[in-house]
Amino acid sequence: MSKQEISKYLPIDSTVVAAFMIDGRPMAISCLVTSEAPLYLFTKDLRVLDITYPVTVVLVWHRGVDVLKGEAQAIGTMPWKSGNVLEIKRTNLKEVDRRVYPRYPIQVPVSMRSVSDVQTSTVIAVCQGETRDLSLGGAWVAMDPPLPKDSLVEFKCDVDGESIRALALVVHENRDNQTNGLEFMDFFDDSRDRLFALLKKCA
Repeated sequence: MSKQEISKYLPIDSTVVAAFMIDGRPMAISCLVTSEAPLYLFTKDLRVLDITYPVTVVLVWHRGVDVLKGEAQAIGTMPWKSGNVLEIKRTNLKEVDRRVYPRYPIQVPVSMRSVSDVQTSTVIAVCQGETRDLSLGGAWVAMDPPLPKDSLVEFKCDVDGESIRALALVVHENRDNQTNGLEFMDFFDDSRDRLFALLKKCA
């Protein structure tokens, strides 16, 4: 699949993570693409029935080094087969180019609240680690044990006295090196501006 194609289409039957912020807390739901236009996402996760629609959702699709992400609007749900289908009004799903964001070898303690699916059950955990590098696009974090790929995390760290808080997705899981690669999906408050200013000093 070419870069041009993935920036326009989501493959049918591919997996997409739909991330919601509900009452200030992240909620990640794993979905399958059943239709591209209109965009329908199938899930067996019953939590979609508890959401008040319409609501903003961050969609993340990745395969290998290719990553698409962006904000959209979830219009509602409808029952289908053994689960439910989310109807999505897509707004700005775009290809992520990690080369846009230079990485800096910043090592600081990090606290993460993770949400992951394990054997159809949702597991929430609070864990600690340390960044190996940091950028506006994400971070490489050392932690034992590493988090499962596709986990949604609430990322928190302090750099030079500045608090950085972001919503991130685990896109790499390396159990040999006990590390995780995180892709920042959204920032809380003005964390992005603070991180940008901090990284600018490191350039």
